[in-house]
Amino acid sequence: MSGTTPRLGLKTHDESDPFLRQDFNDNSARLDASPGSFLCTSASRPAWGANQSGMRVYETDTRREVVWTGTAWREVLTAPPVWTGWLRPDVALGHNTHVYYKLATFNVTRPGALLVDMAVEVAIQSLYTMNLNFRVQVDGNDAQIGSSASYLRVEQVHTSGSGWQRSYMVPALGLRSVGVGTHNFGIHMYTIPEATTKAGSCRLVTARGSALLVNSTDT
Repeated sequence: MSGTTPRLGLKTHDESDPFLRQDFNDNSARLDASPGSFLCTSASRPAWGANQSGMRVYETDTRREVVWTGTAWREVLTAPPVWTGWLRPDVALGHNTHVYYKLATFNVTRPGALLVDMAVEVAIQSLYTMNLNFRVQVDGNDAQIGSSASYLRVEQVHTSGSGWQRSYMVPALGLRSVGVGTHNFGIHMYTIPEATTKAGSCRLVTARGSALLVNSTDT
């Protein structure tokens, strides 16, 4: 007695069931309506037309799944990609000093906005008052959220001697639109000269963060 397969409902036969041409055509139509993903590389995608709209390919070299719209390829929008970076500069800064460090370089496959969340570790000697600013950078440009974001003022607590070192973890957020291609994020830290104590010393110990692609569109 004939039956059907559990997933696509293809008709099956036994020896007593006559094989009809219509059954064969119906099975072919069901298979054609459920093509699955076509395996290829990013350089060997098939030449499809309007009838293949909605079909997908899986690129074995990039591990991406891409959908054909009938006229163009579009990346499947799934979980947003995340990139992380960490650096230990352990560099000393005086007043009116700027330093720049890149934490991570990565490839973006669809345009959107990079949301960067960073934590910056600094150490300041207790002899000094220091005004510190921290700016997330994307592709070498400041991309902080808010005009006064990530500012820290540390007051002097000792007047003589070597003093004690005080350590702080400072958050920094950044947002910047990016297109398809290679990008990077990093930290821009600087001290302000208008501090109470003209001489000063602090250290940028570590910087760590992650970049999340948000508000992305397909390409």
